[in-house]
Amino acid sequence: MSYADIILRGNAIFTGTEDQPMAGAVAISGNKISGVFRQGADTEEWTGPGTKVIDCGDKLVMPGFIDAHTHIFHGATAASDHMCTEIYHSTSEADCIRIIKAFADSHPDEPRILGIGWFPAFWDDAPLPSKRRLDAAVPDRPVYLSCADGHTMWTNSLGLKECGINRHTKVAYGEVQLGADGEPTGILIENDAMKNAVIKQFLFPEEIALPMYRDFLKRIAASGITSLCDMNASELNADTGQLFGYLKKLEDGGDLTARLHLYSDLVTISEGAAAEKEMASKLTSPKLKYNGLKAFIDGVTSTYTGFLLEPYSDKPDTVGYANYPKEVYADATKIANGEGFPVRFHSIGDAAVRWALDIFEDANDVRGDHANQAGLRNSVEHIESIDPDDIPRFAELGVIASLQPYHLTLDANEKLVRIGSERCRWEWPLRAFIDRGVRMAFSTDYPVVDFNPFKNIYAAISRCDDDGKPTGVNPEEAVTLTEALKLYTAGSAYAIGRDEDLGTLEAGKLADIVVVDRNLFDIPPFELNACKVFLTIFDGEEVYRAE
Repeated sequence: MSYADIILRGNAIFTGTEDQPMAGAVAISGNKISGVFRQGADTEEWTGPGTKVIDCGDKLVMPGFIDAHTHIFHGATAASDHMCTEIYHSTSEADCIRIIKAFADSHPDEPRILGIGWFPAFWDDAPLPSKRRLDAAVPDRPVYLSCADGHTMWTNSLGLKECGINRHTKVAYGEVQLGADGEPTGILIENDAMKNAVIKQFLFPEEIALPMYRDFLKRIAASGITSLCDMNASELNADTGQLFGYLKKLEDGGDLTARLHLYSDLVTISEGAAAEKEMASKLTSPKLKYNGLKAFIDGVTSTYTGFLLEPYSDKPDTVGYANYPKEVYADATKIANGEGFPVRFHSIGDAAVRWALDIFEDANDVRGDHANQAGLRNSVEHIESIDPDDIPRFAELGVIASLQPYHLTLDANEKLVRIGSERCRWEWPLRAFIDRGVRMAFSTDYPVVDFNPFKNIYAAISRCDDDGKPTGVNPEEAVTLTEALKLYTAGSAYAIGRDEDLGTLEAGKLADIVVVDRNLFDIPPFELNACKVFLTIFDGEEVYRAE
């Protein structure tokens, strides 16, 4: 038997196969876990002259975090100096303008001014802003400011001009908002209206893009995340090919320090999924994989584009809307599932969630597999509200519920206004899903919120904001620490089809391991917000160690 390359010893090893951590050791040989041992077991036979033994003491050793829903390209830009994220803390339109003007003044060489993070709920639910103040603050360059939820873009007159948007622009769904004068206000709502503006935010030349992604991956490693998904869901075209190609160059250069799983747009799926199969044949490694397709059934409740079964409480003349007719999603899903590709549906409102389940049920039945025994990893993303009658359908149809617990904090009780307290009983229903045997995955939707996993875990187990103030009206939907950790590791591994080699600490699985600076099981929930990563091991190698 060969010696281990690394042995992690510690008093708190959370394997994910049990509910509590144990004292013991984890042996790593090459890029795989070669053994997991309880305290008292003899590991001397694994220890040779070249074995690196790391004493983790009371720090928590656990599987690497798997963020099942992020936006890699947008996120890498947000994590760079090319985008202003300070507007996340703005308290009004005027405050946001002040921050953006300061950013523009300090970045004179940027051809465009980019930002993300403004949110109506942070501005006391103020009316949507307009281009007027942006034009005055930054008159010489296009400005593109993404709302924190990613479904609204605020731009100036030069941005509208660069995107070819005017009073005559028509979109398939969403809105180019027009003012009383019939001219665009600078507010673009939903993807079809935003797509030209969005691509301007992260389509950089290679000499800028590759260093940006390398830096982003370093930040990811420092957060203990060893796998993540890109859920931007762009159409497979030249631009997408260029972006995916950048990631392939990183892999070829040995620069990937996280496993990346890529998804493209479902609605524009090619005939017989030919283009998707070709992309899957090119990106099929354990570190870089084309993984499936995604579509947006609805938008967000902030701008009344979330699709509800009943009217909005504060705007009773609308239930929101679906972005395409139901048959468009259904036909595309049958093609994708028929070719073995999983589908993931963005569904915020309860009507959008029901549509997603109906579509998956239909696709299952076409394949003659009503309960999805084949295990296609179809999922519904976000599920910010749901009719309780639809909760058991997830398990019945073999559909995964993919949620972002910190979004309840981001929402800042906005849904109490939008959909009322009765329906808010079922917002972000984590406990209800677990109790009904639904498979779940956790994620952040970064850069909608930060990719810090500890804040996400805290939100899931406390249902409170960063200051400890309760959010929402359903604290009974909280989960335990053990459940949260498993959903952030094994649950997410299942959602991306990697449960055979990721998500738990077991012999034979890939050595993606994180060591947290303290034992999460020995601290009060509020202290989770202060936790840091001490060590991240990816594919059997150290990729981050705290100073």
